[in-house]
Amino acid sequence: MAEDEPPDKLPPEVEAMVKSLLQREETIVRFLLSDIDERGKFGNQWLILTNKNIITLNPGTTHVSQLPLELIRSAKTLDYVGNGELVFDTPLGREPVIRFSRKHIEDFRKLASLINAVVKKKAILSGKDIASKECWSEKSQKIAKRRVVRWLLSYLRPSWGYLALSLALSLMLVGLALIPPKLMGILVDQVFPTPSNPSGNPSLLLFVILGLLGTYIANSLLGVIRDYTLAYFGQKVTYNLRTSFYRHLQSMSLSFYDKFSSGRIMQRLISDTATVQWFLSRGMQSLIISLLQITGIGFMIFTINFRLALLSLLPIPVILLGWPLFRRKSSKIYHRNWRRRADVNSLLWSTIPGTMVVKTFAQEKFEFKRFKKKMHGLFRANMDSIVLNLKFFPILGFVTYVSTVMMWWIGGNEVFSGTLTTGTLITFVSYILMFYSPIQTLSNQFPNIQQSITSAERIFEVLEMEPDIKEDPDAIEFPFKGEIKFENVSFGYDPYTPILKGINLTIHPGETIGIVGPSGSGKTTLIKLLTRFYDPTEGRILIEGVNLKKIKLECLRFQIGIVLQEPDLFYGSIAYNIAYAKQNAEPEEIIAAAKAANVHEFAMDKRKYLKYDTNVGTGGRRLSGGERQRVGIARAILSDPKILILDEATSSVDTLTEKKIQEAMDNLVQGRTTIIIAHRLSTLKKADRIAVMTKGRIVEIGSHKELMEKNGLYSQLYKAQFEKESKEEPDVDGLITLKKHI
Repeated sequence: MAEDEPPDKLPPEVEAMVKSLLQREETIVRFLLSDIDERGKFGNQWLILTNKNIITLNPGTTHVSQLPLELIRSAKTLDYVGNGELVFDTPLGREPVIRFSRKHIEDFRKLASLINAVVKKKAILSGKDIASKECWSEKSQKIAKRRVVRWLLSYLRPSWGYLALSLALSLMLVGLALIPPKLMGILVDQVFPTPSNPSGNPSLLLFVILGLLGTYIANSLLGVIRDYTLAYFGQKVTYNLRTSFYRHLQSMSLSFYDKFSSGRIMQRLISDTATVQWFLSRGMQSLIISLLQITGIGFMIFTINFRLALLSLLPIPVILLGWPLFRRKSSKIYHRNWRRRADVNSLLWSTIPGTMVVKTFAQEKFEFKRFKKKMHGLFRANMDSIVLNLKFFPILGFVTYVSTVMMWWIGGNEVFSGTLTTGTLITFVSYILMFYSPIQTLSNQFPNIQQSITSAERIFEVLEMEPDIKEDPDAIEFPFKGEIKFENVSFGYDPYTPILKGINLTIHPGETIGIVGPSGSGKTTLIKLLTRFYDPTEGRILIEGVNLKKIKLECLRFQIGIVLQEPDLFYGSIAYNIAYAKQNAEPEEIIAAAKAANVHEFAMDKRKYLKYDTNVGTGGRRLSGGERQRVGIARAILSDPKILILDEATSSVDTLTEKKIQEAMDNLVQGRTTIIIAHRLSTLKKADRIAVMTKGRIVEIGSHKELMEKNGLYSQLYKAQFEKESKEEPDVDGLITLKKHI
């Protein structure tokens, strides 16, 4: 574990001390390790948060301190020079609790925020031990490199034949590369005239030349075949890697996409997979071939001249001593480089789709400054990696060149002394240059290999994650009738801050129920639980008496049609977006759904010469807000759901269009359970019942008439909205549409 990471679990001796202090029904919720002890000296000190107490302890000094949560009025961290301190406000005054170095300040700030939420009754510490769960959003999983390498090797199996062929061809190419230096030595010593053989050997010249020519031809042909095999293998690996990664992304829960930005996900899917593909198809084989070349050429040079061969090993100690230091520094630098590239991609993915907003508020300069700042961070990260490489590899290259020069000097003297022939020296130096070439290749590829490992870790990090929403192996499929029950359902996106609290609601088959309440009361969250985008932290949801967790996800979502407040449309035609709910839909079905949702009229508008094939643009940007909403409604209608959910589905349409949609909905809801989340309370008058929510609870339920008679929250909201609408100007879109029909 890196020094700046929060611990994953308590050491056994600390856990034993804590358990001896726990009271009945007291459990550990969170723990942090400080690097300053209770004496103010550098050392370990633990802070344990339970559902009843704050405990600080130091196993080394047997120091133990406890403070009941009920005595804490507030918590905060104080920043000092070089350290920080967590303090509590209690009835007896300020209570210093624990000190820590500045690198831990952010962790203790989060803990102080959690404690403040608890004491102000805005958060609940459940009895479940969540200490072992991942609670640190900034903390990326550190994965053993051996596991990553094993995972990478698993992608070689489907195409191992191509890899084996390319490896065999590479070995043949290595063998062929050893022939020319030997032939050139023969050419100098035996073919050309020498003092000992003034006439030379002209008859041998043709054989040597043919040998060289044949070697080069074979090298070229085998090289082409090897390169094609490697290219095919690389593309196959990329295909398998990206498809498996994308399949895993599709299996992830909605909470995953809440945590990761689009840019970081795309960085992994596109850039990182390409980097890993290079490693698997080129880098790894180059590594193996380089090692084989070093072995083969090393054998040749030692058989030629043992003393000169030992001299050629001069760069090896430099590599052995320098590589661990380089690897240690490069790992941190390349991880930082990855994060900076991901930051740039995240910014682009957030701003380019939102270009209209940027231009609407004239924020081009602001966005350019943001981009420039991110690019500067990437520039600095790139320069750090470049500087690191320049500190290591030129030294290695210099040692290599010095070694070569020394061999020319020593070998040249041996030629003059007659102990070595000129041809043998040329052969030896040629082999030495070939010997240093794979060493240079390895040194040049070390940064790329390190970057590939970083990319592989980032991909593996996601593939290791499991979706929060898992399908039970014994999950069943069955046709819905539409009965829904919420039984004591509580939920929070953070485990200690509930959004929904003790929801109990029964919806009968075919019933239309409205859900209203102030913003932030939990209406949309309730729908996300029903569609099982999230699971309740407490309680359960039943359909036809079956727990959602026991229903197959595909069965559940096929039978629930949902129209969100902001429907997501894909780049493509109007017809494509409607038919997305039912991929095999016939044109007649698409048109029928479009007519029911009042899409047909604007789709057939004379200004849209492609009609239903008109492209809606990215995110449906070429359509108006009301048109996008209606396409979303048509999509839900086409799916013919047993349960229909409308989340502010008519909030973006004009009054006349809303009435048309309402008429279509009156026919659509027959025999279907319909849940309507509405901002315009007047649209819920025909609902069988209306549930009124506030602060995560259902506080009223009944028909429109019953709730108005109660004169409670619903009545207040309705009257306030009615007064507001009566003061507003007429609906211009509605008047224009009405004028067309007169």
